[in-house]
Amino acid sequence: MKILISNTDYSAALDAVRPLTVERKLNEPSICRMWLTLPADGSLAAPLRNQRVVLAGDDGTVYFTGYLAVSPLPEYAGLGMAGPVYRLEVQAVSDEILLDTQLLSPSAGVTGATVSALVQGLVTRTGSASLSTAGLGLTTQVSHFAPEPGALWSRLAGQAATLGRAAYRAVNGALALMRVGSAVHTLNEADGTLALNALSLTASTERALANDVTVCGAEEPVAYVTEFFSGDETTLAFPLSAAPYMGPAAAEKIIRELFQESPIDVRRWGFSGRDVYFSITGNGLTINGGNGLDGQAAMLWNDQVEAGGTLLLEAVGVNLSPGSTGIVAALYSSELVLATNCVAGFRVSSAMGTGAVSIAPLVQGSVAGPSYALDPAHQYTLRVWVHCPEVERITQAYRVTGDAGLMEFGGGGVVAQGRVLMEAQEFVDGVAGMPVVLYDGAVGYLPGTFTVAAASSLNLIGTMRSLYLKGLGTQWVQSIAAGGTIAGASSLPVGAVADGAACHMTRSSEGTGTLTFYTGNAPVLGETVMATYRTQGRSVGRVVNAASQAALAAAGFPATAVWTGTVTAPKGRSSRDCRNAAQALVTAATSVSAAWSGMYKTTNVALALSAGSGSSADVWPGDALLLQSSSLRLDVQVVVRAATLEYGASSPDVVRYAIAFSNDWANDLSVKTSRTVPEDAWLPAAVSPTYLANLNGLVVTGISLGAVTVATNVTPPAGGGFEVRRRDFAFGPGNDPDLAIRSVVGNFDIPRATESERFFVRMYDGATPANYSEFSAGIFVNLPLSASV
Repeated sequence: MKILISNTDYSAALDAVRPLTVERKLNEPSICRMWLTLPADGSLAAPLRNQRVVLAGDDGTVYFTGYLAVSPLPEYAGLGMAGPVYRLEVQAVSDEILLDTQLLSPSAGVTGATVSALVQGLVTRTGSASLSTAGLGLTTQVSHFAPEPGALWSRLAGQAATLGRAAYRAVNGALALMRVGSAVHTLNEADGTLALNALSLTASTERALANDVTVCGAEEPVAYVTEFFSGDETTLAFPLSAAPYMGPAAAEKIIRELFQESPIDVRRWGFSGRDVYFSITGNGLTINGGNGLDGQAAMLWNDQVEAGGTLLLEAVGVNLSPGSTGIVAALYSSELVLATNCVAGFRVSSAMGTGAVSIAPLVQGSVAGPSYALDPAHQYTLRVWVHCPEVERITQAYRVTGDAGLMEFGGGGVVAQGRVLMEAQEFVDGVAGMPVVLYDGAVGYLPGTFTVAAASSLNLIGTMRSLYLKGLGTQWVQSIAAGGTIAGASSLPVGAVADGAACHMTRSSEGTGTLTFYTGNAPVLGETVMATYRTQGRSVGRVVNAASQAALAAAGFPATAVWTGTVTAPKGRSSRDCRNAAQALVTAATSVSAAWSGMYKTTNVALALSAGSGSSADVWPGDALLLQSSSLRLDVQVVVRAATLEYGASSPDVVRYAIAFSNDWANDLSVKTSRTVPEDAWLPAAVSPTYLANLNGLVVTGISLGAVTVATNVTPPAGGGFEVRRRDFAFGPGNDPDLAIRSVVGNFDIPRATESERFFVRMYDGATPANYSEFSAGIFVNLPLSASV
């Protein structure tokens, strides 16, 4: 074994009183400890903190690379001929310590990225290039990852890798990612590679067989509500009939960039082309030209943003000089930031001859509204509101290994349409003018994620003081003028006063909600307000393995074995996620090797024999052990969770391994759980229900004296239709008083009898019993019977 510290060979100084140890844990830094006795002649200097350490075997195997984390500690070893003798305790941490010492820039989360892209992004956020990332090529997709604020790089990298059922390593100055189980070490009793006396299995009563699994998750958006109010010129606050889903508070601030610190922070921003056109000066972000090619000079936010709920993108203090062309403040459907991929943004053009600059809304790749002239002496604030009725656009993926091998549940996209509102506001010497709406309308189906661009320059010349992207929950508000129709409704800006908004929604601690208009924006007499939002509930899912229950019953045991808890990673953001997590857990819990865990002790010599190549076969956490023994009737593959290596001076090298292993159910791997259950979880949940599509595209097309007219924009299933009730979660056969109407066509009228009505609509099919949509489309009317819109 060769021990190099700062490229100096300390192998001969290894004190054999205690063995050199290397502790490896899954998705955590490795720790090396050794004791050195330095020669009395002073030929070796005492190691110093932060010096590099390399441990390599005589056969070339690299067991550890890292840095001394603390100054070596002297330990009295006795008296020598020249006086007291001391041995030095040396502790080193693997290479990722170089990243753990850096401050990471904040992130509100990343959606739809590969596990390699997540780890690469975390490296980028440190601003350090000390470790190579060329080996990060694992393409497993992670649905959503929100970094824990203030956590060390290694902890975040471990979390990201775990979500992708992967293991990261930092060795020899490089990062690598491997799928868990991609390296398999076969240990077989028949050929002598499995020493049964070195194998110990661990029993645990915490997790026995489970064939009825219930998983709880986070609060989730539930009903798709459209609520109507009547204005009277004085009322500013309208109590909502249900509490709106607002989402986590952290989602409010997705981007908050003031462009005050030069140079541009590449931990947050990247460039689709050359970066020479962008800089930060005393005027903020400064753009100086381009190469005239679409998408070749764009400044992009590094994180892909989930296109769910209501988002506000706001570019403040925009000033553009004559001749400018390009796109500013834009959301793209792809990392390829071409104009054709622009979901919503501002197209900048200049007039022939004069160079006078104007902007126009660019929606779904095409100019979709009037031009608005910009004065080069003034500054402008440009705002884009995008609303999607769905909050979770890519469901979480849960991966486990069962009897059929690696299985994945979830991970698909959620289809949804959207609406866009775009406006420009002029500022002259700091005095704001009236905002001008440039676009207000539907945009068809939205992508699952957005790429956010501060600017994409063809030849932009100008500045931008700041850029914000905020999550506003699920709210969207529209106004219907007196005597107007719903088809002619205009959207109202929602958010804070500083955002130029007219109103906002709040949710109280008592579980109620309020739509509040700011002073000067009270709905006038005869004006109808149409507020759209999602209600809030607790996500939960349950799955039962009927085959396991039948087998237990046939053997004379109780058929049901229950496990109830909460999935903590990947976080269950919806009941759909919870059902997928429950399916993953019940798959792991009912496998033949459901609760295998234990320890195996061996040496590098034995591992080399089992590898069959005559060379050393090193074992790392994330590798798999295939344990085969006919006498134990054992044939199981388990995952290495930790490996402790010990070395005492020997020639040739003999490295002892203590390998801790388990499978998915014995010890959480890529699906992390807790036995706690939220107080508001309504249990027991339904078992693996079949749900039809939610009516997230249902719209109210008219309200008259006796009816509410709706268009579901969905073709009903064969033998089914649409059921309307006055109470939610009460759908089913029968004509009880809750039932308002059933319709077999997508457009229908709901009878209306009072000024205040509450209707809930779900789709059903022709099955017996019928299957329904998971959540209702709610229609709440608070209008005089004489009102007509």
